[in-house]
Amino acid sequence: MYILRPSEPHTVLLWGDRWWFAGTGASCEFSDLAHAVEVLAAHYADAPKPVRLRLVYQSDALETVAVACPQGGRATLAAALAGEYPALANPAHAWGHEPVLPVGGDFATLLHFETQPGLLTLATRLAHRGLAVDSAWPLATFLHALPEAWSDSKAVTVVALQAERAFAYRNPDEGGRTALLWQGDTVVEDVSEWLGELLARNAEEPVLLVCADEATATAFGAFIGVERYPAVEPMPLDEALGRPVVLPRYHPAQLLPRTPMVTAQRAVIAASIAFLIASGWTGVAYARDHITARRTAETQQARLTTLRAEVAHLRENAAEIAALRRSLEGGAVGPPCGALLEKISTTLPAEVTLTSLRIAGRGIALDGWVAPGAARNALDEWRARLAVAGSPWTAEIKSGAAGSFSMTGTFRP
Repeated sequence: MYILRPSEPHTVLLWGDRWWFAGTGASCEFSDLAHAVEVLAAHYADAPKPVRLRLVYQSDALETVAVACPQGGRATLAAALAGEYPALANPAHAWGHEPVLPVGGDFATLLHFETQPGLLTLATRLAHRGLAVDSAWPLATFLHALPEAWSDSKAVTVVALQAERAFAYRNPDEGGRTALLWQGDTVVEDVSEWLGELLARNAEEPVLLVCADEATATAFGAFIGVERYPAVEPMPLDEALGRPVVLPRYHPAQLLPRTPMVTAQRAVIAASIAFLIASGWTGVAYARDHITARRTAETQQARLTTLRAEVAHLRENAAEIAALRRSLEGGAVGPPCGALLEKISTTLPAEVTLTSLRIAGRGIALDGWVAPGAARNALDEWRARLAVAGSPWTAEIKSGAAGSFSMTGTFRP
């Protein structure tokens, strides 16, 4: 049964020329992205607005390619790869990438990008209809996070299949990640041939097979006997969309740009307020000059009182700032937060990504996730380097689902 909490966004899939939804095997066809807005708005016509959406976006204009790249974030990849992939330098094109991982002696990722702009306009038009797109993700990213249980090797193969389109995400025991796309009348036959060859090499490899409808699953079964392979898990697409898939907010595959702290609108508002304050102060200063000429004694006494209050306030601030600095440096008034941050930055391995760090009193809480393909003891080795014998803090790590983890600890007295 598909149950959605009121606070959670609805997961919807745009794949090719159809919308797909959690909890129902039905889909809604559209002719283009403008029509897609109308179709989705009609689907949620009776829902209270705004409707929050988590969009899995796999239009025919979105490509996924495996590329060698430098180790770094979005800006680094844009600078390095925009020459070969111009969409990365065009703000109208949505793009993202999977976490950068070591492959041999180099680094590599899966790059997702639009060959034609569409997602940003789609999200804007949906917002005008009361449908707020909280996040947008490539189908490859969603499929990678879909399995609830992982093999010891962290290898995963997930295939999504509909009548005339198919997509496969594969992260094998060895080698780099790949994403495969099929389209046309022979999709079911082509995918069955590819998967059959894969299972012929390793019949025990775990495979999650997501079919859009019963007819497609039946047609696929005519080519390859899925029941002969116990490691192959079939799953309806609507059930997959209803799973509580964890996609971290700052995952680099997020296709929608993050909202900047300083936008053009906020800058204009701030400038207007500053101008009004400056203008008002000019008027006050002019009036004050005239008053000062008539009542010099009263003005000087009032200013002296004000200055005394300001000096006292500044002294309090100076004491607080000094205390905070001593706290950051590990002085007597607080734990050594600065030393902890420096230790984390110098010991964190490339295959571990942090999503949050909280320090409350002497307690430490940290969340993150481990990249697929990382060594099984990667977290334990990092914890050992982070909290060596004699460290002024403790650290304990608990692994979660889909590569997530949490670390808790305390500063020693």
